[in-house]
Parts: sequence; structure tokens; C-alpha cells
Amino acid sequence: MPAKKTRRRTTLTRDDWLTEAMELLRERGVGGVRLLTLAQRMTVSRGSFYWHFKDLADLLEGMLEWWDREMTDSVIRHTETVSGRDRKRLQALGEFILTSGMNRYDTAMRAWAQGDQKARAVVARVMQKRLGYVTSLFLEAGFSPSEATARGHLLAVYIMSEGTIHMDESLETRLRLLRRQVRSLTKPSS
Repeated sequence: MPAKKTRRRTTLTRDDWLTEAMELLRERGVGGVRLLTLAQRMTVSRGSFYWHFKDLADLLEGMLEWWDREMTDSVIRHTETVSGRDRKRLQALGEFILTSGMNRYDTAMRAWAQGDQKARAVVARVMQKRLGYVTSLFLEAGFSPSEATARGHLLAVYIMSEGTIHMDESLETRLRLLRRQVRSLTKPSS
């Protein structure tokens, strides 16, 4: 008699649930983030969810924290490992975001923030962190505080929204456009 094949089951982590919830948020908005939908998409019972979260509100709060940690803090950590200054680090920041899809949830997060105070506070804090970090890279490149702020904000806003603006373009084209933005913004003002 042939051996019975058993399906090996991997244990889901809290981050697995959060990642899938973020995909639902991106596809359907915050109203589409539902426990039953998540469990069906992950092909597990709802009991697995309660191992990691108290309820839907706990999941939503976890999503806000996850977005900050995974889509902002990890980008900063990565950029800090890049040696060099000026254009090289700014370009590395943008390229990492684009090639890793680190901006893919930004539109959905901003939409969520429109109708939810807690999400609004987190989005505002994360946006300030991002703007501040990119501005600091321009300061390191030798721009005055006012120039660094203006250029930092322009680049950060471009990177956060470029996926929406250039959604039908290839990654190669998007990277070429990013490099052009970085070159333009790192030229000394006349």
C-alpha cells in the first residue's frame, strides 16, 4: 500500500496575517479587511487568527505598526548601510523602495487615514519621519536647511506616489525616472 501523502502545514506568524491584511487593504480598502476573508485567503481556520490577535481592532492597530516598521524603518536601516553621500544614498533609497515595492501600501494607508483618527495620526507621524529622513540626506549632501527641506520633500513625495503616477510603466522605466529625479534634485541651486 502506498504511503499516504500528508500536506505539511506551516505555522502562520503574526506578520503573515499582517502582510495578507495589508494586501486586502490595498485591494479593497479598510472596509474589506475582514477576518473570514483573511482566513479564506490564507486557507486556515479563524482560530489561527485569535492566536495572534484579540479582535479585528487589534489587527488594524497591528497593521498600522507593521506599515511603519516594514515600509519605513526597514528602508531607513537599508539606506544607512549604503556608503557614500549625496546622490548615491538618495538613489539607493529610491531604488530600494521601488524594487522592493515599499510604497505599495501608501495610497491605501492615506485613504484609510481619511476616515479614521488613529490611522490619520500614524500616517502623519510616518510621513514626518520619511520627510525628515530624506531631508537629512540632503543636509548631509551640503544643502542649506531650507533647500534640504524643499528637495527632501519633493523627492519623498515623488517616491511615495510614483507607483500611482507610473503604474503602467515597467520597473526599468520607473527606475530611470527616479534616477533623473535624484540627479535634478542633487544639482546645486544657481
